[in-house]
Amino acid sequence: MRINETFFSIQGESTFAGWPCFFIRTTGCPLRCRWCDTEYAFYEGSDRTIHSLVAESAALDVPLVEITGGEPFVAPELPALVRGLLDLGKTVLIETSGAFPVPAGLDRRSRIIMDIKPPGSGMHHTMHPEIFQALGPGDEVKAVLADREDFDWTLEFLDRAGIPAEIPVTLSPVFGECRPEELAQWVLSSGRNLRVQVQLHKILFDPQRRGV
Repeated sequence: MRINETFFSIQGESTFAGWPCFFIRTTGCPLRCRWCDTEYAFYEGSDRTIHSLVAESAALDVPLVEITGGEPFVAPELPALVRGLLDLGKTVLIETSGAFPVPAGLDRRSRIIMDIKPPGSGMHHTMHPEIFQALGPGDEVKAVLADREDFDWTLEFLDRAGIPAEIPVTLSPVFGECRPEELAQWVLSSGRNLRVQVQLHKILFDPQRRGV
């Protein structure tokens, strides 16, 4: 499996934000989001066996593991890796762009964190409501927003996708571009049950640094 990096850090997004987490970052992503902060994962990486990745996770007394990217859903080895981590008793998160369907054979004990890419990302044309309709209990949706247009577009997309009420939706401002207090006011005025969040890892650590 082509892996860009593995690292131990604090989870920065989703309802798991703030918890220690072991991250496995895959290499490769077909999307080119305007504010991508992991462009180095497009091509850089080395081949790892599933066994070595599971063993590395087992060596850490950390119950939370996230597979991120890149784009994990385009890695054919993903189901095998997820199964190995789940068999360790880990809680396994998979962060995906929202542009690709859930892979066949993926153990659904894992928790999918699926992004919505609004117009500000430049990738909103890759969003299809039917992909999000495959989400179930334990999964989450999140979006990073640049401005009010992104916010309004995201609400419309949520309506089109018919996201069930039990699936949490987390909205974050683009770091250094959208003011968190503005996003908070948009959420309050919308009357929607949405979670406002800042990208915690970019506050705790140097946002230019890898492995955080």
